[in-house]
Amino acid sequence: MRFWTAYAVVALGLVTKAWGAGDGHHGSVTDLFAPFVNVAILVGFLVWKLKNPMKKHFDAKSVEVANTLERASLKSKEAQILLENEERKLANLTKEIKTITQQSESDVVSFEKNLSRDVEEKSHKLKTDADSKIRADKKSMLDELNSELINQVINKTKTTIKTNKDYQSKVSTKLLQGL
Repeated sequence: MRFWTAYAVVALGLVTKAWGAGDGHHGSVTDLFAPFVNVAILVGFLVWKLKNPMKKHFDAKSVEVANTLERASLKSKEAQILLENEERKLANLTKEIKTITQQSESDVVSFEKNLSRDVEEKSHKLKTDADSKIRADKKSMLDELNSELINQVINKTKTTIKTNKDYQSKVSTKLLQGL
């Protein structure tokens, strides 16, 4: 408070000298007292009236700035974490490429082995099936051939027996003996 009082006294002293150095009209310090009181009342009233709105305004601004700084800090931390993750991924990228390449090569080798084994197994199975089918067809044909041969022999024998009387009598006696 003393600080402002000292400034007020110095200001009044300067104003008095400036007033006195004017156009010859000499005034005193007391002439400035009434305007000073008016200005003091005006400033006091303005301070009293604007104190709360200004305080609220600056409080709101300080909260807004604090929130903005807090959000900026969080965003900065998030960005830093994302940057670190991406840098780690980038650092591991060559290692991952090598791993993927090795894995794909081993998969190709494994696929080739499995494919050749499957082809061998299928060709062996096809050969076995073909051999079995050929044997079955051969047996079937031989059975048919034997059956036809027997039928022809029987037919020829019947024909021979029917045409020759001597054979008919021998067959008759032999059939009767078998009974």
